[in-house]
Amino acid sequence: MAQTFRTDRFAVAVSLREAYKTGFGGTTTESERILYYYAEKTPESGIQVQALNANSVPSGEKTVVAETEFFERYKPEPLIYYNQVKPRMEEMLAELAKGEKHLEAGRTDKAEASFQKALEYDAENLRAIFGLGHAYLTAGKMEEAKEIFEKIMSLELAFGPENKFLFNEFGIRMRKHGLLDMARAYYEKALAASEADENLHFNLGRIHFEMGNFPGAVAEADRCLAINPGFIIAGKLKKAAEKGAATAAAAPPDDPA
Repeated sequence: MAQTFRTDRFAVAVSLREAYKTGFGGTTTESERILYYYAEKTPESGIQVQALNANSVPSGEKTVVAETEFFERYKPEPLIYYNQVKPRMEEMLAELAKGEKHLEAGRTDKAEASFQKALEYDAENLRAIFGLGHAYLTAGKMEEAKEIFEKIMSLELAFGPENKFLFNEFGIRMRKHGLLDMARAYYEKALAASEADENLHFNLGRIHFEMGNFPGAVAEADRCLAINPGFIIAGKLKKAAEKGAATAAAAPPDDPA
């Protein structure tokens, strides 16, 4: 690859030639295919590549590539980048920005339309998926929101640390709309991917509290405070949950009759 790309920051389309075999035994033949990626370098993350989908938009998991390997194996494709990738990325990002503005203004129908358009470019775009879920919840479309929940739960990338704000916000909205069982499963999966996150523990504790599981709320508040002892609201949650547990323990048992 040309040395002109040796800089602290760049964005470009690249191609990678990959050999593969087809057939079996004596009929085995070797062929070569060309794979296309979006490559980006930042001082914070180094070089990351992401496959281009059929719409020439980067989609799916990002892979970190060592600089030496990158310059040796990947070929720059500036015409593909400027003629296809860059304009389509800009169109998709414009739809995402419009959707978020509509959502903030309470125009849920228009927000849904913008997020759906963004998903036409990349069906796995997490910003669009979460945005559409927020729009459905705000509009009271619970069945559609549940479909988004199922989609998010099936995407491991949704629970990566880089998407922490998106999935935490969606979990809060589910809780506020009374979808407590779903929100609990959601936060439990998020914590399996990121255990040392005080906000996730706190929000799971809130869900346990609202479900009447006071010991569970205390346990999550304790985990939150172990990570961040200065988390004042978590301390308040713990006290409220301990009080709720004491009240429940002192209450007379239900009359079986």
